[in-house]
Amino acid sequence: MAIPRKQQIDSENPGYYHLTSRCVRRSFLCGFDAETGINYEHRRQWIENRILQLADIFAIEVYAYAVMSNHYHLVVYSNPKAPEQWSDLTVAERWLKVFPGKLDKPEFQQQRQLRLQAIVNDKDLLATYRKRLGDISWLMRRLNEPLARLANLEDGCKGHFWESRFTSQALLDESAALACMAYVDLNPIRAGMSESLQNSEHTSIKKRVNTMTAKQLNRAVISMAGNIKTRCLNLKLRDYIELVEWTGKNIVYPNKTVMPSHIQSVLAELNINQSHWLSQIKHYGTNYGRFVGCIHSIKAKVMQLEQQWIQGSKQLQKLFSTV
Repeated sequence: MAIPRKQQIDSENPGYYHLTSRCVRRSFLCGFDAETGINYEHRRQWIENRILQLADIFAIEVYAYAVMSNHYHLVVYSNPKAPEQWSDLTVAERWLKVFPGKLDKPEFQQQRQLRLQAIVNDKDLLATYRKRLGDISWLMRRLNEPLARLANLEDGCKGHFWESRFTSQALLDESAALACMAYVDLNPIRAGMSESLQNSEHTSIKKRVNTMTAKQLNRAVISMAGNIKTRCLNLKLRDYIELVEWTGKNIVYPNKTVMPSHIQSVLAELNINQSHWLSQIKHYGTNYGRFVGCIHSIKAKVMQLEQQWIQGSKQLQKLFSTV
């Protein structure tokens, strides 16, 4: 049974989400189209840049992303109530960054200041903008719309660039968030576009590997962009990268290596069954529905929604330990 968006995305409480948008007709509108010989690879950089830019405007943190040839994935932490703590001026400034228009140009600085002050002085407008800056649907809208216009302008055409609305998946606990992050980071390897993390273009894992320092490796996993919470994920960055790297190698070269003991320890720490880890990551996209989490989180969500079951429950029991 289909679940309404308002039940998938909690508008009152913070949480992790897996978000996906796909190009219309699933065409290669963001990569190299072998059929036509046209190269759209530069559009993948558009999307990556826009993701990181919006993370510093909306009430979200980006933990993982992968921009593929015809779709992209995001893992975000959202706090819809965070804008309530922002000053009026901060809300107005952020909203003008969401819709900069010509006011972003140096010659329109005076007009920008006037517009900024007009927003600050309008309490009803401020309330509307606060709510939108904490809304995932508005985030995805402002991510997708400008990119569609850019692509259509480049192609000299009109019409849809993205296929219907984005899809969302609630990640009900940190283990679910980390498992989904690994799935997203491994998308290019699963798709046969890359054989290593270092060559997985336009992914958060490549950016992490290329920019990390020795000090950061020994610290907990933090977001790639955005800053709305103080608590980090309960896993060291070194352990996360080693887990993803080992998983990627086993996707490229199946059954070649036994899972090292330190990787087993990482999965045990995440309350994940090591015997099912590889198969669940390989088939993550088809195994799970709109909610992912340990069995206790799923049971709580079933009760909240007053349903009998949630799609993917049997596979989730395989992935997450019951203890």
